[in-house]
Amino acid sequence: MGTWAGRFTAYINKDVVNPNESKKTAVMTRWLCTVMMLYAIGQMLFMLFSGYYAFVVFPIGFFCIYGGAFRLTYSRNTVAAFYLVILMTLGWNLTSTVLYGWNSGAQYGYGILLVYIFASSYLTLRKKLLYMTGLMAAGSVIFVCGVYGRAVFELSRSQYVLQEFMNMLVTFSTIALTTTVFFGDTLDTVRKLMDYNREITYQAETDALTGLRNRRAGEKYFEEIRKEAIQEGFFVNVVMGDIDFFKKVNDTYGHDAGDEVLKVLAGIFQDFIKDKGAVARWGGEEFLFVMVGMNGDEACFELEKLCERIEKTPIQAGDQELYVTMTFGIEECGREQSMEDALEAADRKLYMGKARGRNQVVM
Repeated sequence: MGTWAGRFTAYINKDVVNPNESKKTAVMTRWLCTVMMLYAIGQMLFMLFSGYYAFVVFPIGFFCIYGGAFRLTYSRNTVAAFYLVILMTLGWNLTSTVLYGWNSGAQYGYGILLVYIFASSYLTLRKKLLYMTGLMAAGSVIFVCGVYGRAVFELSRSQYVLQEFMNMLVTFSTIALTTTVFFGDTLDTVRKLMDYNREITYQAETDALTGLRNRRAGEKYFEEIRKEAIQEGFFVNVVMGDIDFFKKVNDTYGHDAGDEVLKVLAGIFQDFIKDKGAVARWGGEEFLFVMVGMNGDEACFELEKLCERIEKTPIQAGDQELYVTMTFGIEECGREQSMEDALEAADRKLYMGKARGRNQVVM
């Protein structure tokens, strides 16, 4: 079934013979003809089951004409197929209104034609507007005939419902197919551009090794959350953290081991900060933490637990199992304090912690 559907779709999407004609309009025409031929078959069955045997000639005729228009799109007469579809759709709207009355839903066909005409590349905007005016005039005439004239068939309520359902189904499916063909390439391009922009933004704001925010993204987050904190009155702490004796790790075990340390710690940081704020790689073995919604004492308590977790976490680097520690400096941001001053204060406290022996939190 899938193979059959794929082959049919490929056949529908086949290019036009004439290079000066529009493939999109040809594909739209083929889909519209396909739906309308199925609709004609539905109308044949409706008439047969309803006992209107003599009138089956109408849907049979429309089926054949739509089939002919379908075939024309594979020749050098795609434009002729385009105009034939417009005439046949108008003709069916008129025929359906005369046979079943205005309330049968035949007027939905004007929506099909409007979308089809405006999506076509064969007509200038001026001609499209003229065609729209013509459709409105034709629709008005058919409306008068349907409302004030007497329908050939007096349909029962269930028959009206069936006709309405068929007309709605054909209209929605045809408009969906037409707009998909017409806007499909544009939507694909927009989606690709959005994906590309997201990827570029991600790369521009993410540290490649650790997957954490980079310094630029960390500063941006800190600045945004600080402004929000000033407006809404919640606490923000900025924290500078540094891996103790990281140079010794690189010198002793190699840079691959150092990279593994950074990646393992980054995973611990992400788990730690997920409901507390954000973390960024500031540079080398230094990290920026922005802790939101807690005062300095609370932030200090949480960071002391983080220190203990880091100290107890084994890091496998090749055949070696390493253990590292970290030192942190916390600055509870004041309302009048600039971002630069807060970062500088946290950095000073970090180096105070290093001078006091490392593996500690300084507030």
